Amino acid sequence: MKPNLIKSGSETDASFSFRVDHLPCINNRWHYHQEFELIYFKKGSGTQYIGDSITEFSDGDILLIGPHLEHYWRFKEKYFLTDNSKPVEVYVIHFERNFCGNTFFNLPECHEVFKLLESSKQGVKVGASAGQVAECLIQMTNARSYERLALLIKALGLIAYDQTTKSLVTSGFGQATVYDDKRIDLIVDYISKNLQKSISLNDLSEVAAMNPTSLCRYFKARMNDNLSSFIWKMRIGYACKLIHKEDMSMKQIAHEAGFRNLTSFHKAFKKIKGTTPLLFQQKITS
Repeated sequence: MKPNLIKSGSETDASFSFRVDHLPCINNRWHYHQEFELIYFKKGSGTQYIGDSITEFSDGDILLIGPHLEHYWRFKEKYFLTDNSKPVEVYVIHFERNFCGNTFFNLPECHEVFKLLESSKQGVKVGASAGQVAECLIQMTNARSYERLALLIKALGLIAYDQTTKSLVTSGFGQATVYDDKRIDLIVDYISKNLQKSISLNDLSEVAAMNPTSLCRYFKARMNDNLSSFIWKMRIGYACKLIHKEDMSMKQIAHEAGFRNLTSFHKAFKKIKGTTPLLFQQKITS
C-alpha cells in the first residue's frame, strides 16, 4: 500500500494544530505527514498499523509518531454503527520540530525532549505518564493559546522523562534513530547502508575504532542488545518496509534485506515479528 501524504490543517493563530475527533473514519487510511503527531485515545479501540508494527489500541493509549512514519488506526466495527452518538473521542496534535523556534529544543534544558523527538521516528507508546499527559491534552480544549503552548511543552517533557515508554517500530523500517553517541551512530549508519552485504564484526570494529571484544561490550551496554541481534532487527525492519510496496516477491525482499535464502529470512522474520512474512503482508493489505 502506498501511503498518502496528509497535510495537517494549519492554524493561523497557533504554532501547532489541535483537534478532538468524534468520528472513527478520520484519516482511517495508510498515511504519513511531515509533522510530529501526538494522539490520545480517550475513547476508542481497534488495530493500529505503525510502520511494521501491528498491535491493538484501546481507551487511554497515547502515542507520539514522528514525521514520515506511515501509520493508520482501524477502529472496531462497533464504532461505525449509526446509533452510536460520538462513539470515539480522540485528541490529536500535529506540530513541527521548530514550533517553539528553531533553537528551543537545542537548549540544554530540552536535551531529553530532543532525544524523545528523535526516538519518535520509531513510534513511541507512552507508559506510566499517560494519565498526566492525557490531562494536559484535555485541558487544551478550554485553554487559551499561550496555555496550550505551555501544556504541549509540559506533555512532551512528561513523556521524555517516562522510563516506561515503548518503541513500536523495528530498527531499520524508518530512518535510523540518533542515539546521542557518535560511535553508536557510526555503527548504526554503517549497518543501515550495508544491509545487503555480509557485515562482519571486523568491519564494525574498524568503523568504531575498537577491538571486537570491546566493541561488543560497548554496544551491549549502550543499546541493551547484542550486535548480531540488532543487525537481524535492522534487516527485518527493512524487509517490512519493502513488503508494504507490494511490487516485490518475497525472494526479492529477502535478497534486498541481506538474507542469503528464503529459509533464513522466514526463520528470522518469525522470531522477530512473531508471524510469517506472508501473514504480515496479508494483515496490512486486508
